[in-house]
Amino acid sequence: MPQPPLRWPVRTLEHVDLWLHGFALLSDDSATVPLYRRGYRDSLVVEKNRRNILTALDGNRAALSKGLQRSGYLDAQFLPFAFSSWEEMRGTAERFLQFEGDPRRAPDRALAQRMAVLASVFRSASDREWLRLFVASVHDEHVRFFNAEHTGLLRTRAAVITAVDSLWQQVYRMKFERFLNNTGQRQGDLVLSLPIGGEGRTGPGVAGRTMVAVPYPARVADAPDVLHVVAHEITGSLVAPAVADNVTPAEQRAGTADRYVAIGQVQAGVMLLTRIAPELVEGYQRYYLAQVGERASALGGPPLAAAFASRFPLPPAIQQALTRQIDIVLSGI
Repeated sequence: MPQPPLRWPVRTLEHVDLWLHGFALLSDDSATVPLYRRGYRDSLVVEKNRRNILTALDGNRAALSKGLQRSGYLDAQFLPFAFSSWEEMRGTAERFLQFEGDPRRAPDRALAQRMAVLASVFRSASDREWLRLFVASVHDEHVRFFNAEHTGLLRTRAAVITAVDSLWQQVYRMKFERFLNNTGQRQGDLVLSLPIGGEGRTGPGVAGRTMVAVPYPARVADAPDVLHVVAHEITGSLVAPAVADNVTPAEQRAGTADRYVAIGQVQAGVMLLTRIAPELVEGYQRYYLAQVGERASALGGPPLAAAFASRFPLPPAIQQALTRQIDIVLSGI
């Protein structure tokens, strides 16, 4: 009898890494917690220079970066989750550009649905021109550098994915399961991503599955870091409402609310782990302190908790609202 498919398999997806790699090389990462692995862009630039590789992504970097700064395209970082491969994503982008961004002109429903994903971000003619240059540049990067580099890195980290899979499937998926089920995340994929940092990425994937992209550790010893980012990511949907209900209009206008959302996502992860896997709490606190450049490897107990609270401060009202929401989810109400 065939085994049923895993509800939350651990995977790697080259097209997700390729797309995020392109954004990482173009972006100035100023998030509270880094969106991309610390030092990722610099390490890749050094490697390409060492091998004397220059791609269209390098050549068009100034123009693409300027467009990215002007328009943001933050939501575009989630787009590869809706595609099964780079070939499908690139082909859809080409048809999207051919039909001037209008999914209604697609010859079939499946293509129209995929084009609509792109249309949700790239709405204007100037947006589509940026997408045209980005896709062409990323494809050249893929052919001339990224594919071989990515394949080699995955080969050297084969033991890491085995360790993560064992830790997740045999121990921790069951501990997270109640929270996942009660927040509508029953089916999903845990994607180990080379460019991703501690901020992670979560979005709807193929066939309605939740896709959570987390960092791909370089060492087996760092496999628990995947669990830390999972906790951060799966609690994310609770944070914005808790913040919105507990800030003033002036704080909204001043951008204070956005800062509270970023901090709240870090705090929500530790709140969840305190309830379902307290043995991971200190590792989580050390990991996120390290993500923002704080040295905490020697700390433990109350000093570590104090350093964490100091670096990620939340008003008591928001803290209490998040605690209450996590309790509600875990109680199944």
